[in-house]
Amino acid sequence: MRTFVTLLAFALVVSLGGCSKKADTVTGTGTQTQSPQIPAQHFSGPTTSSTDPYAQATITYATSINAMTSWSTAFSGLSATQNGNTWTWSYGTSAFTETYTATKLSDGSYSWKFVLNGQVDANSPNYNNKTLFEGTTSADGKSGTWKIYYDTSTTVLAQLDYSTDANGTVTGTYQEFDTDGTLSGKIIVTNNSDKSGEVQYFDKTILVYKSTWQANGSGTWYTYDSTTGNQTGTGTWN
Repeated sequence: MRTFVTLLAFALVVSLGGCSKKADTVTGTGTQTQSPQIPAQHFSGPTTSSTDPYAQATITYATSINAMTSWSTAFSGLSATQNGNTWTWSYGTSAFTETYTATKLSDGSYSWKFVLNGQVDANSPNYNNKTLFEGTTSADGKSGTWKIYYDTSTTVLAQLDYSTDANGTVTGTYQEFDTDGTLSGKIIVTNNSDKSGEVQYFDKTILVYKSTWQANGSGTWYTYDSTTGNQTGTGTWN
C-alpha cells in the first residue's frame, strides 16, 4: 500500500509548491469582510519521549492525517473578497492562480473548495478550473469532511471525515483510494479529551496495526496479518 505521507506531500507540492516558488510576485486580492476562520483540524499521538519504534509509528500515523486540513492555512495570511455568503482567497500570477472559497450554507455550516487554473511551469500540468480539494465543516466546527482529488481526474485520492462527541472525543477516519476508486488503506485516530487515544491502520479493509495510549503517554501496540487479519504480535512502551 502506498504511504499516506507520500500522497499528501504530492498533493501539497501540486497545489502550494507553485506559490512558494513565486512568493515575491503573488498577491492576495480584495478586502477581508468578516471572513470565516480557515479550518485546520489537528490530531495527535501519545505525548512521549519513548524511542520505541511502535510508539513512534503511532505518532506518525496519528499526525499524518493533519495534512488534509493544515494545507489550507497557507491562505490565512491573505485577505478575502466577499460576494454574498461566499468568501474568496486568491494567489495569482499571470500564468497560474490558486483560488480558495468558503460558502456559508443555510444551517451555518460551510463548504470549501480549492481550484487551480493555469500552469506553474513548462513541466507541470495546465489546469482549467481543476478542483483539487473540497470539504464541508459544521457550524460549530466540530465535524467535517475533506476530499483531495487526483490532479488528472475527478477520482477521489483521499478523504478525511472527523467528528467530536459530547465528551470531547475527536475521531478522524482517513481513507486513500486507487485510481479506479477502490480503497487502498485507512487510518482511524481517536483523541480523547484526557490526551489518551487510539490508532488503527488498515491495509485495504484489513486491520494490520493498532495501538492505544494513556494520558501519560504509555501505550500498547498490536500487529495483525495482512491476509488473515489474525494477531501476530503485541507489546508495550512507557
